[in-house]
Amino acid sequence: MAIVKMKRLRLLCPRPDRERLLRQLQSLGCVELREPAIDLSDPEWAGLGKPDLSGLEKAREQSLLLNGALDALHRYAPAKDGLFTRRPEITEGELFDDEAYAQGLDAARQVMEAEQALAAKGAERVKLLTQKASLEPWSCLDVALDEEGTAAVPIHFCSVPAKTDFASLEAAVGQAVEPAQLIRAGSDRELQYFLLLCHHSAVSACYEAMRPFGASRVTLRGWTGTAAENIALLDNRAAALEREEAQCAAGLAALGEKRDALRRCVDRAAQEISREENKSRLIDTDAAFLLDGWLPAENADQVEKLLAGFPCAWEMADPTEEEYPQVPIKLKNGPLAAPFNVVTEMYAMPAYNSVDPNPLMAPFFIIFFGFMMNDIAYGLLMVIGTAFFLAKARPKGTMQYMMTMFFMCGIASIFWGCLTGSFFGDFLPKLFALLGIDDNFVWFWPPLFTPVNDIITVMVGAIAMGVVQVFTGMAISVEEKFRHGSALDAVTQEIAWYCILGGAALAIAGNLLAGLPPALGTVGLAILVLGLALLLVGNLIRAKGLGGIIGFGGDIYNGVSGYFSDILSYLRLMALMMAGSIIATVFNTLGSVFGLVPFLIVALIGNVLNLVLNLLGCYVHTLRLQCLEFFGRFYQDGGKLFRPLTVETKYVDILKEEI
Repeated sequence: MAIVKMKRLRLLCPRPDRERLLRQLQSLGCVELREPAIDLSDPEWAGLGKPDLSGLEKAREQSLLLNGALDALHRYAPAKDGLFTRRPEITEGELFDDEAYAQGLDAARQVMEAEQALAAKGAERVKLLTQKASLEPWSCLDVALDEEGTAAVPIHFCSVPAKTDFASLEAAVGQAVEPAQLIRAGSDRELQYFLLLCHHSAVSACYEAMRPFGASRVTLRGWTGTAAENIALLDNRAAALEREEAQCAAGLAALGEKRDALRRCVDRAAQEISREENKSRLIDTDAAFLLDGWLPAENADQVEKLLAGFPCAWEMADPTEEEYPQVPIKLKNGPLAAPFNVVTEMYAMPAYNSVDPNPLMAPFFIIFFGFMMNDIAYGLLMVIGTAFFLAKARPKGTMQYMMTMFFMCGIASIFWGCLTGSFFGDFLPKLFALLGIDDNFVWFWPPLFTPVNDIITVMVGAIAMGVVQVFTGMAISVEEKFRHGSALDAVTQEIAWYCILGGAALAIAGNLLAGLPPALGTVGLAILVLGLALLLVGNLIRAKGLGGIIGFGGDIYNGVSGYFSDILSYLRLMALMMAGSIIATVFNTLGSVFGLVPFLIVALIGNVLNLVLNLLGCYVHTLRLQCLEFFGRFYQDGGKLFRPLTVETKYVDILKEEI
């Protein structure tokens, strides 16, 4: 498959039909709207403007309300959703049911009001506890908190730091004023509290004597009666609030039955936001609106059928070469290559007039991953785990692609594991040895090779796979250059290097390997010379004279070093294969030292850790080889992902209906 061919859509339609048209385009899900290339500040376009965005603000406010309500239910009435819980299926008609949406918004308001009431009661209870804490130091005194004493002998509520020596404080006041009395109350971590009683004429002298001790007056406004009486009242009110909080929490929990309806409404609000955001890309007049966008050519008939139901004028056209950088990219592949779209999207989307790399990359990705993992048991766990997840959870989008990709990589791991005889490394031989079944057991069939014992074989295999992928990338580049009219570059670059590298290999093999005909070396040498000649001719054409010769020398150096280093990069396939096998063997050996039961425990834990490590390592290194060594040969990035106005949901799956 390839990059989907796109068409540009321009449409002029009466303004009253705008909402209905956008709604049906969203249901169709194949048109990406874009900003028309119109300068609205130009006086020639004075009659044009942007649509009112109040609908977008309203949709966002409703989305915030609904998501806030769901968050509140998650805290007070947690859902019992599991990892494999399937999303419910509804029709678009049910999703866009206005009455159900209004009821959902009402339910969201109930949830938010209940949570706000609960929060208010909680805040009030915290305030009461704070007040109680401030009164507790005075609870041992049978003195009203609003008591001011008499005109002759006032009462002052005071405090000093907790580390103060109260006896020294009393002595200092006693020396400064006679008579004066300090009545000690309680204390907390920071302060000691006391009452000061003295004649009103000696108040200033008392405070002057207490100043070195850090004393200060405590204000207890708003309280009547003793501290103990007020604490009792606070306790009663706090207990009542606690009961009210429990009732509010129970009410919130009861609203958990609204969760499914709220989720549908969240998805509905997301569609409203998407449509309103796309509406902002339109151009309006008082009577009509202008729409500019892109659609896949394969959907042109569907769009034409839809537009036939509207009194509008429209045109569809293939993009011009100047418009290629603006054309959004949609990749369409078969079941084998489609999951690898996620890899391409992480790297960069291809340019519109280039090649889709996924069908070419998929076999390499799967084979390389399996080569590095190379274990039957690990592969089986990957296949069973991903198949179970795909069947039970029915994921969509990126998650579906990732699980499918690991499913295929698991099959490749089983294949390579069969060739190496690896099942949790050397788990079976050690298990059978501990059971005394067969001390000489190796595998059910003779392994083709083993990573630890056949290092040279593994290294040659890794390099051979690297050569195949590098040469495949060069072949794609040749095809692309011929397609775009750059045949000379293809012949004097990639084809020249095919001759240089292939001819050098044949010449070396013909002269060094016994059993091969001597003429093979001569043929290889001739091909090598032809490649050098093509490379030189290309440089002389592009830069005549001395510049061409210098360029030729630079190409030889850069080419030899570049191809050599790129192909050596594939030795990471060998490194990961050996590392996984050795780690599994180490864990199995450690466990087997202590007997059967410790062996099973250590081997199980160790191989699980090794599997997790290998999953990450094999994915990262396989991805690196594709993005750097393979894509670098032919890939042209710069494309923008096709993002049509469509129905995208988080909590429900949509059953498509005919428009």
